[in-house]
Formats: sequence, C-alpha cells, structure tokens
Amino acid sequence: MIWLRYAGVFLAAALGTGLIVSMLNQNMSGQLGSAAQLMVPAMIAALVEGQNWAKKRKAKPNSSQVWGFAWIGAAIATGLNVVLAYGAGALLPEFAKLAIAPALSQQFIILLGIYAGGYLICNWFFYRLGAGNQLTLMQDRDKSK
Repeated sequence: MIWLRYAGVFLAAALGTGLIVSMLNQNMSGQLGSAAQLMVPAMIAALVEGQNWAKKRKAKPNSSQVWGFAWIGAAIATGLNVVLAYGAGALLPEFAKLAIAPALSQQFIILLGIYAGGYLICNWFFYRLGAGNQLTLMQDRDKSK
C-alpha cells in the first residue's frame, strides 16, 4: 500500500506540475523549463509517506528504514519518470521535454543514473523531514490539550 500511495502521489504531482507549466507557457511569451517536473513529485510523495509513517508508529524511522524507503522510492520514481517522458509525451508536451535522449543510448543511461541519484537524495531527505514534522505537530497538539 505504501508504494501504491507513493506512486499515486508522485503521478498526481507530476501531472499537476506538467499542466501548470503547460498553461503558463500558453499565456507567456517565453518557455518555462521543466525542472520542477523532475524532483518536486518525489519530494511531495516522500514527505507524505514520512508523515504517514509517523502517524502510524508515533516514532521516527531508523536509518535503515529511511534508506530502504529511499532506494525503493528512487526506483519507482525513476521508472515513472521514464514512463511519463516516453509514454505521456504525446498527451502532454511538457513530458516530452523530459525525453531529451534516445531510449537506451549512452546519454539516456547517464541521465537515468543522475535522475535516480536525485530521487534517492530527495526521498531520503523528505521522508525524514515528513516524519519529523509530523511528530512535532503531534507533540504540540498533545501539549495544547
């Protein structure tokens, strides 16, 4: 369930940023870049999952749990990024901009590794941040009662 929710939040954030960038590009004379479409969805999804961890367990995840989440989340995010870039480009031109290298070329493999590394770092950081923020919020609520 955690991975299905992570993928759903990632896709919702990616589609939302893609639509926002497309709408802004139609109303502006210049073209906005699509950098937000790469990392923001993973940041939001990891933050949500960190908050859910803290709500359920009322504790911070330990280091191995955070790294486990970060690695699996990075694999999911990288896979979804490839699907969006090469599969959804016809539906939303903003996603086609992500597919700047021919599939399975050396440039594609290098960029995929860079994206995966970025997703790993984002997932690690924002999962911990989400859990910590949720615990602080829960503690503050308990103190105010």
